[in-house]
Amino acid sequence: MSVAHDAPAWREPRGGGRWTASLGLALLLEAALLAVMAWLASHPAPPPPPIPVEITLTQPRPLPKPVLAKPTPPKPPPPKPQPKPKPLPKPKPVVHPHPRPKPIAPPVQPHLQPPPPAPRAALKPAMPVVPPAPAPKPRPLPVHAPDLAAVRLNFEGALREAVQAAVRYPESARLMHVGGRVLVSFRMLDGKVSDIAVVQSSGIGSLDRAARAAVADAPYPPTPAALSGQAMRFRIWVRFHLDDNS
Repeated sequence: MSVAHDAPAWREPRGGGRWTASLGLALLLEAALLAVMAWLASHPAPPPPPIPVEITLTQPRPLPKPVLAKPTPPKPPPPKPQPKPKPLPKPKPVVHPHPRPKPIAPPVQPHLQPPPPAPRAALKPAMPVVPPAPAPKPRPLPVHAPDLAAVRLNFEGALREAVQAAVRYPESARLMHVGGRVLVSFRMLDGKVSDIAVVQSSGIGSLDRAARAAVADAPYPPTPAALSGQAMRFRIWVRFHLDDNS
């Protein structure tokens, strides 16, 4: 007779849950480590920065100039001693005696032969002596008469300058900035003026009166000798410009 014994059921030992959790945590850590290693393998670390190198630039030193040896000139030979010059004797003063004047010999006259005797002229009756005719007197040079036309023209120019210098610009015309010219006629005899008349008016009474006054008061030059004693008639333009009297 057999006795059957029932086998007892398997039970998880106590603390089995903790071991399972530890195993899972270990697996998780290993998986995370593998993932990190894989990421590092796919992303290599950047190279380290280059180490700074200090570079110092130095200027090359100039090559020394070659020193050329100067040739030493040959020593000059020693000067030869020269003999001392002997002092020359002082010359004695020469006394020149006063020379005696030589006698002056009379000039030797050439031997002159007497002239041959003139032939005797035949006896002729004496002719009356006629006195020489007087020399003709030189004719006086002709005196050229002065050119009266040229003298009068020059004198008229001098009168024109004298009249223009005696012009007194009227103040009323100056304020109005008015100008013009006046033709004046007058008679002159030996520096005296008469019969003053306005031949052509400027159109302004004050200018016409000033022109007559200038002809009457002008200091005229002396009348030339060729025109002295002649009564002459002149016509002169008298100008009035502000630029001339400013």
